[in-house]
Amino acid sequence: KRPRDERRKAAKHLKDAHKKGEDIHGGFGRGDQGEMKEAMQEIEELNALKEQLADAKEYQEDHEDDDEAEEEVKRLQHLVNKAKRKRDELALENWQPPTENLRMTYLEWLKHANVTDDKLGPDNPHWYFRLIGCGAMGDHTQDGSCDKGSSEWLFDELTFFQPRTDEEQPFYLVEPEKQKGIHCRFGMKGVIAENHFDLSRNAITLLGGQRRYLLGDPSQCINMNLLPRGHPSARHSAVDWSNPDLRDFPTFPKTHVNEIVMQPGDVLYLPTNWFHYIVSLELNMQCNTRSGGENINREYISECGF
Repeated sequence: KRPRDERRKAAKHLKDAHKKGEDIHGGFGRGDQGEMKEAMQEIEELNALKEQLADAKEYQEDHEDDDEAEEEVKRLQHLVNKAKRKRDELALENWQPPTENLRMTYLEWLKHANVTDDKLGPDNPHWYFRLIGCGAMGDHTQDGSCDKGSSEWLFDELTFFQPRTDEEQPFYLVEPEKQKGIHCRFGMKGVIAENHFDLSRNAITLLGGQRRYLLGDPSQCINMNLLPRGHPSARHSAVDWSNPDLRDFPTFPKTHVNEIVMQPGDVLYLPTNWFHYIVSLELNMQCNTRSGGENINREYISECGF
C-alpha cells in the first residue's frame, strides 16, 4: 500500500487532469466520490418514484372508475420520465466502464503486467488476464458474454471444481447443477476489485502470488454506501476504499470487515451476499467457481435496496 501522501497526490493529479478535459485512468471508471454521491441520490430518487408509480398503478387497477387515481398515475409517470432524463444527463455523465476487454495471449499480458512499482498507481493502466471455462453456462449466453469452447480445459485441470452430482460430488460446490463455469484471473500488482456483493456462493482458490481480501458481513451493508439499482455499477460501494471521502460518506467509518491475505494453495468460501474488496499484492493467479445461492441475510441486502 502506498503512503497516504502519495495517494492524495495521485488523486489530485487525476482531478486536475479531469478538469482539463484530459483522458485519465480513473480506476473503477466511475469519476470521483463526490460525483458518485450525486449519482446515488439521483438514482435513489428515481427508484422511489418507480415504487410509488407501481403502487399507484395497482390501486388504479382496483379502482377503474376513480379519475383521481388515473391522474395520479399520469403525474407519477411524468415525474419518473423526468427523473430518468436527469439520471442520464447528470448522474451517469462521468461514469465509464471499469474495464476494457482486449484479446491477447498470456505472454502478451505478462509484458504489460510484470512491471516495477514506479509503473503502478491510479494514473497508470492496470492489466489482468482472464480465462473462462463456461461449461453448461455457455448454452445460455448467446450474447457472447461467455466464450464457450475457449477454455473448457479448465475443467480437466481443476478437477475439484468439476460439477459432479454423483457420490464424487466436489466439496467446494454446494449445488453443482447450478455452477456458473470456472473463472481464472491473473492479476498484476495493484489491481483492485472494488467492494461489492454477489448473489451466489463462491469458492476461490489462489494458485500463485498473494491477494488481500476485506470481507464484510451482509449486516454491514447499510454503512457501505452502495450504488443503487439502475446504476451500471450497482451492488458496488461508491466509496474509494483506498482513499475514502469521509465527508461525503460519514457512515463509512462504522463499517466492520475481516481482513485476510490469501496465499498459494488457499481456498476461500465466500457465502451468498457477503461483501469483498480485493487487492493484488503481487503478480498472482486465482480461479473461482459459483454454485447457486441462498436467501441468507436477505433482510440486510433488502434494506439497502436490492
